[in-house]
Amino acid sequence: SDAVSFISDTLEAGDLTWAIECQGELIGVVSLENDLGYWLARPFWGRGFGFEAAGAALPHWFDDPTRGDMIARYFLDNSRSALVLKCLGFQPEGVSKLDALALNQKVDCQEMRLTRAGWAARRAFDVSTERLRLRELARSDAHALVDLTTPAVARMVSSIPESFTVATAKSFINQRRWRGVPGFLLGIEGPDGALVGCIGCGGSPVTAMIFLGEDHWAKGYATEASTAFVRELFDRFPISAIHAEHFADNPASGNVILKHGFTFVDEHPGTSEARLEPAPVVEYRLTRDAYQAQT
Repeated sequence: SDAVSFISDTLEAGDLTWAIECQGELIGVVSLENDLGYWLARPFWGRGFGFEAAGAALPHWFDDPTRGDMIARYFLDNSRSALVLKCLGFQPEGVSKLDALALNQKVDCQEMRLTRAGWAARRAFDVSTERLRLRELARSDAHALVDLTTPAVARMVSSIPESFTVATAKSFINQRRWRGVPGFLLGIEGPDGALVGCIGCGGSPVTAMIFLGEDHWAKGYATEASTAFVRELFDRFPISAIHAEHFADNPASGNVILKHGFTFVDEHPGTSEARLEPAPVVEYRLTRDAYQAQT
């Protein structure tokens, strides 16, 4: 009866409230009425669904220019929600008391605020370092991407064929465009604004990758770009760890990975569309706790 009343009241009020589904199963609710609120069934905790659902709902608030900041709250012992809200761009304000019906008492909660400027900053991915710029790829980058991915480069990347055409590159870019969740590829611009390589990550587990055109090797670009990228991944997504891999015959990439504190996980066969046969791949992992300890 409580559930029926909740649904009826929500529909009657026309609230900005959605069911969260996974493979056709109801797993939670997200709402933007007065503040951001969401819950997930316990079996679905720790899988990034709260972050993904809230990130999908928030545009319905900020796309209306008449609306102001978005508020959110979490109970002080809810570290998962604290991380989700931080990664969405919310900033802490004061601590207040909030009724917890399930506990039949008032509980301390942290108040958080997301400004329109903060939301806009999270919608885009554009980061500058001392010499480089990491930015979203566009279809217009296809010609430059083809020029960068020579056979020597392609064989070190799992998903780029040795014969990489402009048409294939446009499809490649479109499939890996920035959508606000892990599973995307960015362009790396050099000091002169030209594309020198790409950096990105796969979705599950979050696995970082980078490649540079041959003319841009041995300049420190890989270390500079990946330093900024690892920081952004932990800042933007509520993930517990980042993985990284390289083909065993590419020790230079291994050296870059180790510089960031990644630790060895395993060696296993891997494939590349530019290789005729599987080849050994070395896998590493960097946890959030280890990263925070070293920074």
